[in-house]
Amino acid sequence: GAGVIGLSIARSLTHQSKHRSQSQPHEILLLEKSTHISTGITSRNSQVIHAGIYYSPTVSPLKSILCVGGKQLLYSYCRERNIDHRNCGKLIVATTPYQKEVGLPRLLELGKLNGVDDLRL
Repeated sequence: GAGVIGLSIARSLTHQSKHRSQSQPHEILLLEKSTHISTGITSRNSQVIHAGIYYSPTVSPLKSILCVGGKQLLYSYCRERNIDHRNCGKLIVATTPYQKEVGLPRLLELGKLNGVDDLRL
């Protein structure tokens, strides 16, 4: 499909095909069932680049690594290609004493454990 993942794979395959050999590059055909690209799950994306503060490196180590690493790669990708983006941060508000005393400090701890270096409480 022609959502963000399908388009990314097609782009990568096209790039690999062009640089693989001196022979004629392979043609890449991308099929999409809809009449327009990115109208499925991709269109429901919140467009948020996640910080990496919610995943425990001991419970979900791969998620925490991929989230933080993916964030860095995505910002680099956008900068290198002059793609408009905003790194506007995230404001998390505690609405109960428990969230203030336990929840927010725990998120700060998880973020630091995951290597997120731009957090403050």
